[in-house]
Amino acid sequence: MDGRRAGAWRWTGAGAAGAVLVAGAVVPDTRTAAVLVASVLATAAPLAGLLISRAPVRTPFVAVSAMLALWTAGMVTVAIAPGAVPAGGLLIEAGAVVAAVLVGLLFLHQRRSGAPSGSTRSRLEALGHRADQVVVGCVLVLGAVQVATTAAHHLSTDHWAAAIAPLDVVLAVLLLRFAFSRQRVPVAGVLALGAALVTAVYDTLVTSGGTRIAGPDDALNVLWVGAACLFVASSLHPSAPEVFQPDTLRSRRSESARLLGLVPLAAAPVALHAIASRSAGVQLPVSVYLATGALIGVLAILRGAQAVAATERRAEQDTLTGTANRRGLARAFGRLVDEAGGPGRLLLLDVDDFKHVNDTLGHAAGDDLLVGIGRRLGAAVGPHGTVARSGGDEFVVLLAAGAPAPGQLVAEVFGVPFDVLAGPARVPRTVRVSGGWTPVGPGSDLSHSLADADVALYAAKGAGKNSVTMFRPELREDVLGRLALVEDLRRLLADEPGAGRLEPHYQPLVELAGGRVVGCEALVRWAHPDRGLLCPDAFLDLAEEHGLGARLDAWMLTESLAQLARWDAAGLPPVFVSVNLGCSAVTDPDLAGTVERALAGSGIAPGRLHLEITEHAELPTGAGAEALHALAARGVRVSLDDFGVGYTSLDYVRLYPVTTLKADRSITAPLQEEQTSPLLRGVVLLAGEVGMEVLAEGIETPLQRDRLLSLGVRLGQGYLFARPLTAAGFATHLRATPAPDVPRPRAALDPEVERAG
Repeated sequence: MDGRRAGAWRWTGAGAAGAVLVAGAVVPDTRTAAVLVASVLATAAPLAGLLISRAPVRTPFVAVSAMLALWTAGMVTVAIAPGAVPAGGLLIEAGAVVAAVLVGLLFLHQRRSGAPSGSTRSRLEALGHRADQVVVGCVLVLGAVQVATTAAHHLSTDHWAAAIAPLDVVLAVLLLRFAFSRQRVPVAGVLALGAALVTAVYDTLVTSGGTRIAGPDDALNVLWVGAACLFVASSLHPSAPEVFQPDTLRSRRSESARLLGLVPLAAAPVALHAIASRSAGVQLPVSVYLATGALIGVLAILRGAQAVAATERRAEQDTLTGTANRRGLARAFGRLVDEAGGPGRLLLLDVDDFKHVNDTLGHAAGDDLLVGIGRRLGAAVGPHGTVARSGGDEFVVLLAAGAPAPGQLVAEVFGVPFDVLAGPARVPRTVRVSGGWTPVGPGSDLSHSLADADVALYAAKGAGKNSVTMFRPELREDVLGRLALVEDLRRLLADEPGAGRLEPHYQPLVELAGGRVVGCEALVRWAHPDRGLLCPDAFLDLAEEHGLGARLDAWMLTESLAQLARWDAAGLPPVFVSVNLGCSAVTDPDLAGTVERALAGSGIAPGRLHLEITEHAELPTGAGAEALHALAARGVRVSLDDFGVGYTSLDYVRLYPVTTLKADRSITAPLQEEQTSPLLRGVVLLAGEVGMEVLAEGIETPLQRDRLLSLGVRLGQGYLFARPLTAAGFATHLRATPAPDVPRPRAALDPEVERAG
């Protein structure tokens, strides 16, 4: 039987037993037995529930069991020896002390979790947050005075127990106050609260008549049996482990909803007066109850004013960072425009490559970084401006006269790495931002200012990111042109007319000794109807930025393999094709499927396809690794492009099934002036140790080629051999070279080497 079904059986059994016990308590002849059985079950139930559920927080369950054990002992004492009422009363009192301690601890926890932060709240808000505590104090004082008065009045009589009744009322309203102030109360918590309230009513009815403990045969014990059954049900309910969890106790309701918690406190003076009326001669003056009720009413109004103020403040505040939101930004912009101390500035900031933070460290780290950025910006601006989060990873900073200049502000805030949450620890991370700003003054409009700053921001990103640009009217044309280019690219990939066409070009990959062409790298060009032939630098970054990169790479993959099949059909020597994959293509969950479909559609053997991943874009840890390993198992080869200048070269070699390291041109270029390259020699040795090939990029002179050969590099590409060619141009070039031996997929390595590679 699984845990859920077992819990349902326990719950059903507890309900049936409770119904039988309550029915037995109603009948006088079986009342005593029902009371004793219910008391014993209630005592054992918290411990049984603790053993069954293995709740991580155990002390409260043990305390509840101890409280019920003391009350049960008192009942049993009176049942066995009806004359031993004083002894039974002492046991009942001991149980009441345990109950009071439990309620007190809950109240203290509520008070700590609701404490105001002081400096960030207005005086009215801070006073309002204290108002509910003062209300509680009024109820406690009134209850204490009534207890003392009643006890003094009955000191020489046998009705001293009547002094306990006001205490029951106070404990009951405090419990209700706590329950109303929690956002989430589990079913077991509701049952326990019901049990506690029924117990308080039962105890009040017993003690207000001057008797501390009722015999088991007393008719009031029907209430006690009901309370005991609720205690049992609460302890055995599946949600019992959640009742005392810190998250449950900390789950405060909204400020406006917490006002409901004042209702039971406001009813306390009425309830205390009603209790006093049952004990003749011990009522406090009616004016005391009226004054206390009036004071509670005034404090409740003050608490309501605080709740309204807090709601209004939160309506203008970003929930994550605590900075202003769009509504708060609008209000602050209005104040800035109306100031006469000089022109202000509106700065729009966007965190560069923020998506990679979420992908590599997790969304919790991303949120933590945003909070840190908001905090630093606020500290740097101080009283001379306002920081707002406009959404995602964008911040708007309003700078009044006396605030730092935009460039100075960015340098101050982002010149020092941020300690970003990474699992249980924090790691330093350098954060780059792009910014655009525009002056604002009398007559400025927020929407227009934001649009101008956004244009400047877009220009900063187009210029290579990590810079701050001031808005100039001529920037608008450039930005609009880039946006139009994105729209044209979207239309192009959707096969809509009028957007031009994509033209793959192919750069030969050759054997340095002899110059035989063994393969080609597919490089995309865009024949734009208005702008002419566009190179990749003009639109690839835009494609990645606007979510079109994976579609563009998939088109190039399909077209390149189809072209390889056409060359084969024309009788050209067989070569392999190398196709680049951008970050969005590598992280595409359907990467393996996309490649498999392209191979199947072309009929090209997997071993003639090389997929190039680049280090210029930081990939999330392990992104695409599973898909690339699956494709490598079928024979597809993986190249690591621009090796030596990216983010984490050795990590990529370890994580991905790399077969070829393409040494970046920045490594090969010095060979034009230098005889050798220790760095390149080390790359060749590394590749040889793990069974990889090295291909040198950017070869432009015979001298570079010869020195690369002397270092052990076998393959290369560059203008020395050929520039990127059209499909027809590559076919002509290929016919003029000896037929190559197409590299076969590498043999399976030893498992240890495979894991290392």
